[in-house]
Amino acid sequence: MNEPTVARGVPLDVRCHVFDDLLSPVEDEEDPDTLGTITWGSRSVALAEENAIKVRTTLEGEVRIRVSSRHLILASCFFRSALGGPWREASTTSSFFGKPLRQIIAYEWDAVAFALVLDIIHGRHRGVPRFVDIMLLTRIATIVDFYHCQEVVQIFGDHWYGIDNLLWSEYSSRTLMWLFISWVFSGEDAFNKATEMTLGHMDDPSNIDTKELNLNGILTKINDKRQELINEIVAALHNLRDTLPHSDFLCDWHKYDSPSCSSIALCILGRELQRLKSGDRPLVAPFNGYSVIGMIQLVNYIPESIGATTEEYGHYHDVLAKMSAWTLDLDKNVRSG
Repeated sequence: MNEPTVARGVPLDVRCHVFDDLLSPVEDEEDPDTLGTITWGSRSVALAEENAIKVRTTLEGEVRIRVSSRHLILASCFFRSALGGPWREASTTSSFFGKPLRQIIAYEWDAVAFALVLDIIHGRHRGVPRFVDIMLLTRIATIVDFYHCQEVVQIFGDHWYGIDNLLWSEYSSRTLMWLFISWVFSGEDAFNKATEMTLGHMDDPSNIDTKELNLNGILTKINDKRQELINEIVAALHNLRDTLPHSDFLCDWHKYDSPSCSSIALCILGRELQRLKSGDRPLVAPFNGYSVIGMIQLVNYIPESIGATTEEYGHYHDVLAKMSAWTLDLDKNVRSG
């Protein structure tokens, strides 16, 4: 078979029988037990039947995979540490052809993703697909992150997200997946792109559903940057309000100093700041409900005064005119990460 008989995304009880040495070719060809088997690429995986005895699990399926402890130790610092001392996730259950056998029980892993990672670790690359969709790639990245085996899977990760990344250009529900994938596989360009999009659109970290992805530390840093940038926008608006009454901001329209432009702009700005202060979402730290892109749009949508904007005379004196260059610089800051 070229396709697994285990549905993608179905969490299964995975039991890995770990040998101290690789199985010999003869042993590897033998059916590990009387249970049914599934095949993904070059790997045979024993799949328990529904009426098979299950130990400490209420899940619907069970996958058993025989693996090599030496390969696990070389590929994963998690297993390197675990095998060097008390192995919390494994127990010695029996021996097989005179070889010590340990059993690892891992729950909630996607069986296909887990089998692919183990194929890569054991050097069985012929059956590894050259393309995977973002859902499967996210599950693979979750396993790679948990077992700390990035180095051995990196070359496949670079190829996988490099292909799909070509089609990824807008913020969507998949942005967090790309953020996690690129973080696990150290994809700088994709990570910067996902960070930029998340930074621009995040309005409240508590509203983000991470789907149990290990993103808490990254999202905390992005949220800190979000608050910093929004605070800069608010500070700039207040600074403009404080400086508008000064003579430096009087315009020279029709060859005489006229305070009307600054006065009109000051009234408009004061009204907008008061509206934001007394609204349902107060514009105060931690600025929940406000995104950086939303704040830039808010500044751009501050009403203009006809009396203070007369372009045909080269006269443009308004809040938007004062803030436009500043918000453009801020937007570049967001996009540069």
